[in-house]
Amino acid sequence: MMAAFPIPSFDPDFASNADWAAMYRACGMQVVPARYPMRTKEDKRPDLSTWGELHNPPLAPDAAFARWFHPRCAPNMGLVSGRASRNAFVIDLDEHTKPEAALWWRGVLEINAMGIEPETWKQTTGGGGRQLVFEAPPDWHAPTNRTSMGVDIRGQGGFAMLPPSVHLSGVAYAWDDGFAPWECELCPAPDWLLEAVDDLVAQHGGDTRGETKAERVQHSGADFDAFGARVDGREDAMSRWAFKTVLELYRKTGGVLPEDRGEAHFAESGEHWLRSTKTRLQGVDNAEGLERECRGSKALAAKCRRLLSKWDSKVAEEANKERPFADRADASREDPAADFSNAKAPPNGELFEFLDVKAIKSMPDPSWLIDGLVVEESLGFIFGPPGCLKTFIALGMGLSFSVGMPDWWGRQIQRQGAVVYISSEGQADLKFRIQAWEQTNQVLADESPFYLIRQTINFMKVEDIGKLLATVEAIAAIANVPIAAVFVDTVSRVLPGADENLQKDMTLFVSACDAVRQRFKATVIGVHHTSRNGNMRGSTVFAGAGDFLVEVSREEGAKHGSIRAAKIKAAEDGWDQAFKVETVSLGDIAGNTSLVVSPAGVVEEEKAPDGGPDRQKCREILDALRRAWDSGKPWSSYPQSKRDGRYMPMLLADFGVGAKQAVHLMEAWLANGVISVEIRNTNTKTKGLKVAAGID
Repeated sequence: MMAAFPIPSFDPDFASNADWAAMYRACGMQVVPARYPMRTKEDKRPDLSTWGELHNPPLAPDAAFARWFHPRCAPNMGLVSGRASRNAFVIDLDEHTKPEAALWWRGVLEINAMGIEPETWKQTTGGGGRQLVFEAPPDWHAPTNRTSMGVDIRGQGGFAMLPPSVHLSGVAYAWDDGFAPWECELCPAPDWLLEAVDDLVAQHGGDTRGETKAERVQHSGADFDAFGARVDGREDAMSRWAFKTVLELYRKTGGVLPEDRGEAHFAESGEHWLRSTKTRLQGVDNAEGLERECRGSKALAAKCRRLLSKWDSKVAEEANKERPFADRADASREDPAADFSNAKAPPNGELFEFLDVKAIKSMPDPSWLIDGLVVEESLGFIFGPPGCLKTFIALGMGLSFSVGMPDWWGRQIQRQGAVVYISSEGQADLKFRIQAWEQTNQVLADESPFYLIRQTINFMKVEDIGKLLATVEAIAAIANVPIAAVFVDTVSRVLPGADENLQKDMTLFVSACDAVRQRFKATVIGVHHTSRNGNMRGSTVFAGAGDFLVEVSREEGAKHGSIRAAKIKAAEDGWDQAFKVETVSLGDIAGNTSLVVSPAGVVEEEKAPDGGPDRQKCREILDALRRAWDSGKPWSSYPQSKRDGRYMPMLLADFGVGAKQAVHLMEAWLANGVISVEIRNTNTKTKGLKVAAGID
């Protein structure tokens, strides 16, 4: 792609602001001046009274460009994304403030690209976020939207700041080394990335910035109009419709792609699509309006053509297996042959419940099972790599509910009740783990309503879920108390034969969990593994469906680790809590022992750190830092090192230093040269903290 846009000689170290703008323009980008200096977040926008005419080709006139970017122009400038700039779109990841953003992106890469990030233009924003720029195909509408999970898409009519702009923080935007426009090509977006963006927008909403006024019509908030035709959620519906269309073609032809590559079949499906979907534009033909909104039969056919690249893989796999839960209520919505144009209201006049604002405000507040972590009647996951002791943590949590403990790791337990623990692995020493937990917490769990189901359950089979519901019903009757929680340990063991990376399969798993959750008004907690890249394994459906995600980190054999609140839908997340691992002697004749996991340090510090550990304690910490460096496993100042147990603030819990105080101490020592970041292993490029000076 870059061959058509040769860049003149460019040296960023000596380039003026006008040179930067000229370089972007030479790349085919619609670059415009932005507000400077930036005083608020709202200043991240063009410094022009109007810029709607710049949303589409051609590039701004030479005279206007020269007027904007004269030799003494301000540094702030930005990209008008979409058709005006080679149909470029920007993926904006606020990974530094929103763990969900990192989880989403790592999940997309893990499922589709073996965890490898495409080589394209990449920059670090002045606010600490990351942005990646891709070139979309001409038949794909680049959306523009914002999400609460910290992933934003800047597409048609969108705007993104560019280096050397200066952020509100005073930090300049900067291209990542090796990924600047003069160092690498603008990557054409692969099909899997387009699908991931479509799915993201379908879940979180999008807009059509940059379209004409007639094409920017607000919808009523309902997915279907009074006649049953779809008027919203059309992008997601179109993606599912396209896959169904290609799947039908595969089954119809026995897997042999016809000479016309399915064009006749796509056209027929497009006619059905037009009958079941309506434009939101007023005063135009439905087909014309949908085309102008990029939601018509042409857009559908384009999606179908892209799916042909997966004809022998994803499409073939889906075509050759039976579909569980084939009689789901939403099946008709996914059927390309469905026609809702004649849908009528039920004869009994029944309506769905709807609430006004006053009624919404009177709804009860979220009820916590564990304060600030686990909401009642929710779905969540505890995940981590093998050996991180996530099962010990889940087991301790469940026992705390059943015996009526007042708190779990310093967080108040608001509701006790019966616990059902589903586990078909690691049962041999389960009794030892329970005994060690009892000793540590000085309680006896013999009479508590804690029940183990140790048979293998297939969460993809209707029969097994029906049997599970009946079993839990029987447990509730025997316990004579409500079910507080159901643990699934591990998620992989209840999905035999399923593809954890396949969104459809994992949606069925979530549906099965919802059936348990809704029937018993209980919380369902899945224990799951991480992928080789460290994110929760499998489809992003897990992260999306989970009301809370707890990540467990521990280096193999270490006597300490941490949990991280990666996501809590109803409270603050992103916090960490350290834990310690102890070996407990059970005192029996056989001399059995078991590990037990308990919190280290404090959950939170209400006050800002002041003072700190005394001088002798600091000496002990520095000695431990030296030993770690000498052993080849140095402590680290980077939060990412929590995964291998090297993060210094986490390790300071062993010295009785609280979380906030630990971060404060590390930053102070770094600023004053007591410790420094050095390369410990030149082969692996491993960096760590080295003691550089004493404190005496």
